[in-house]
Amino acid sequence: MSMMIPTAHFGEVEIDEAKILTFEDGLPGLEDDQRFAILSNEESQPISWLQSLDHPEIALPVIDPFLLCPDYAFDVSDEDIEKLDLRAIQDAFVLSVLVIPKNVRDMTINLSAPVIINMRNGKGRQIILDDKKYKVRVPVAQFLEQSGKGGDGLCSS
Repeated sequence: MSMMIPTAHFGEVEIDEAKILTFEDGLPGLEDDQRFAILSNEESQPISWLQSLDHPEIALPVIDPFLLCPDYAFDVSDEDIEKLDLRAIQDAFVLSVLVIPKNVRDMTINLSAPVIINMRNGKGRQIILDDKKYKVRVPVAQFLEQSGKGGDGLCSS
């Protein structure tokens, strides 16, 4: 079954109710926002939007971090696995939040706080990594410039 949701950035959007994501604890800084949907269109690919269904004005640009950083790896705590009811790694879908300023070349990706979604049950959670290997604002341009040039280690630089 589908429903129409209001959004500040995209107008009225139709979404499948089965694809509503539930973030029981909200997101850091957005604790009151617990229902989200992933919106995407061909024009913005590979960037999608994590759209709050609780506050139409909130839509976070997100991307699959493995597209930029194939060697991205981190540990998930037992508590987070339990809260997500994550039974198999194949059920996990990982996104990273982007910051897109006016000058798109200055776009950054947050690798220190991945968003993990259990695609089996629609539960989501943003975790803050204890590992200081990953930074909050890593310039996306560095991945694009190094693409195909053996840019090993970019993910944690």
